[in-house]
Amino acid sequence: MKSSVNKLIKSALFLAIAIVFQAIGRAYPQLGQFFTGSVVNAVLLIACAVCGTGWAVAVGCVTPILAGLIGQLPPPLLPFIPFIAIGNAIIILCYGATKNLDGIKSYAGILPGALLKYGFLALSAQKLAGLFGIKLPKAVIGLMGMPQLITALIGGVIAFIILTALKKRKLV
Repeated sequence: MKSSVNKLIKSALFLAIAIVFQAIGRAYPQLGQFFTGSVVNAVLLIACAVCGTGWAVAVGCVTPILAGLIGQLPPPLLPFIPFIAIGNAIIILCYGATKNLDGIKSYAGILPGALLKYGFLALSAQKLAGLFGIKLPKAVIGLMGMPQLITALIGGVIAFIILTALKKRKLV
């Protein structure tokens, strides 16, 4: 029980960190999607390493909802929130599958996770959303393409740097 409460509290802290960076991205739009998306992806990966895959998936599913509530997501993307949540879960699950391996192998899931998240979001924006009656403007479809791969990869690099430092200090 104590362990679950500990992970819940840490997960809530990671969610709060993600919300802070989403709010910063909203307050300073010149920072753009690459700043906010990269940091949120890093937070999700670090949450996976610290709290576990399940808790990180929960954080990853709530972050797009909160991004919509605080106005970080453009209004045309609000119906797309479930797809973003699934994309977050994809990168977390891929990393979660390798995070307990030894050494550098523990990060092996980040690259395929980034590629699969990008592929899922690009396909969803171009094809799947329409099947659910969601009409996305072309500019919004563009946001779910290559920028998603770039932010996932940058987030992976940030997470790698932070987690490597935390592991050296035996904090993870």
